Amino acid sequence: MIISNDIRFISERPAAVALGTFDGVHLGHRAVIGRAVELAKETGLASAVFAFSDLPKNAFLPPEKRVFPLCTPAEKARLIASLGADMLIAPPFTREIASIPAADFIRGVLIGHLNARVIVCGEDHRFGARGAGDTELLKRVCREAGVGVEIVPPVTRSGKRISSTDIRALLEAGRIEDARALLGHEV
Repeated sequence: MIISNDIRFISERPAAVALGTFDGVHLGHRAVIGRAVELAKETGLASAVFAFSDLPKNAFLPPEKRVFPLCTPAEKARLIASLGADMLIAPPFTREIASIPAADFIRGVLIGHLNARVIVCGEDHRFGARGAGDTELLKRVCREAGVGVEIVPPVTRSGKRISSTDIRALLEAGRIEDARALLGHEV
């Protein structure tokens, strides 16, 4: 798997791009990444994952307010590679990146640099300056550009959506086995 920490990374091959934070690469994340890998194989595209190396929500918080990531950048890369992705683009989240309007991020980074032909994300994913980008904006901009979009429904357990926040709470409560079941891998 090719790994780049540069948001300006250029993919020479058209790609199916999985978009997300992917903190912990839990079962819900695996569904998104797995779908991008599957689409890439079906259509002869490269499979790419775009996920920041750190947690965007921590970028501008004081240290005492930050949440702990569920895995290190190296662990995240290893887990994503195990799912069959061809490329991981994982730049650090910076003020410059935080200021990119959502539509510009789609057009410039995902379609322009990563050569996206289809973008896959979860239904609750937010992106772009102030988190203004959502799946409706993604669909609209991609439709205008002739790029496909697939929105993966949430993966649930016991009727509840699997989330990194809930997994973090389980770990804080010492419920390692419950967290492991939602992650789908060792903690």
